[in-house]
Amino acid sequence: MKRNNKFLSFILLTALVISACSEKANQGLVAATNLKKIGIEEVNLDRIDSLLASGLINNWMAGTTALVAVDGKVIYAKSFGFRDRESKALQRPLDEFRIASMTKPIVTVAALTLIEQGKLNLNDPVSKYIPEFKNAKVLATFNPKDTSYTTVDAKEPITIRNLMTHTSGIGYGFADPRMTMIYAKNRIPDLAVADSVFLADKMKRLASLPLGVQPNSMFYYGLSSDMLGYVVEIVSGKSLDAYLKEAIFEPLKMENTFFFIPAEKASRLSVMYGETKDGRLDRLPAVSRGYNVNYPILGAKTYFSGGSGLSSNIEDYAKFLQMILNQGTLGDKQILKPETVQLMTSNQIGNLNVGKNKFGLGLEIATAQGLANGSKVGKLSWAGAFNTTFWIDPERKSIAILMTQVYPSIHKKELFSQFEKLVNNALDR
Repeated sequence: MKRNNKFLSFILLTALVISACSEKANQGLVAATNLKKIGIEEVNLDRIDSLLASGLINNWMAGTTALVAVDGKVIYAKSFGFRDRESKALQRPLDEFRIASMTKPIVTVAALTLIEQGKLNLNDPVSKYIPEFKNAKVLATFNPKDTSYTTVDAKEPITIRNLMTHTSGIGYGFADPRMTMIYAKNRIPDLAVADSVFLADKMKRLASLPLGVQPNSMFYYGLSSDMLGYVVEIVSGKSLDAYLKEAIFEPLKMENTFFFIPAEKASRLSVMYGETKDGRLDRLPAVSRGYNVNYPILGAKTYFSGGSGLSSNIEDYAKFLQMILNQGTLGDKQILKPETVQLMTSNQIGNLNVGKNKFGLGLEIATAQGLANGSKVGKLSWAGAFNTTFWIDPERKSIAILMTQVYPSIHKKELFSQFEKLVNNALDR
């Protein structure tokens, strides 16, 4: 117990308040200079420190960063633990995290900018841009012994809206055993890769394969955002990384968000760990479960996965979330029109459900039936496979982000739910 207390003290002493929180007001986020003026008691925020420190002690993670902002004022922004535990490199505020599926809302916003420009329409059939989607087929029967299958015709064409809402019928291999085998045979990656492959080639091949379910029949999580990223490339005439930089990253001054981290910032990439059932936290090898954990800094750097490829940090991602909370603007930069944000943040899947919640365009929307951890109706959220999460709370005018690097993470749900409870408790007291 004494050893743990000493370790806890060390972790708390190495908490690093983000220097970027003193940004100029025209960049859209500023540090809260007086918490009491906005009704926040610092002692309630200290409970977040205790949670994150205990997560380190219990081997749920090696390092983490977290940020909470209310009405554009950052009230909590800290780093704990180690970016690289073995070399004793502390977790720093500007360190990079592989954000996996937190890439999806960004790519959705990129596509929405093209809709505002009149170059794309939510109801456009995807086959208008990717001919391989004409006469789409849906799996009817599948033989796992030889991966043979039969199909039926898709009852409806896949639209751009379907790609943004995961109702296209395009799945993930890891989520559907049938698709696991079909994708493996056709070399379709679920996650970002370091191999010398290109988005256009993989998405054309994917479009020629059968769908897992009928379009508009259910929320079927998968490679829809990767396909949406390819549509962005076709419509914009630019690679996905170039268009994101032009349309989102440069205007918002998101200077640390990349598909592939530049060499001069490669040392900032947080090490990926994996939780074991016997309570250990092991550093993952370069290739784990078929996935190259070093893809952001090594390899061919040619594959721009719109569903899982970005790396970022809490400062950059906070700017993106604040822009959405601000109805499309941050400082003096407008990324989306308010009416587009309203569309993005309202139910776009009708009577379908994501658990007990709904889904807009790239974001889950909390309903009265799906509330948990002190959340409010209308909360917008998503998370990443490598143990990152965020939410936007329009009622509380707040945003929150938590980033770690653990894959697989046995305690992800427990960590995320406790973090949300503590944040909401601090804001409500």
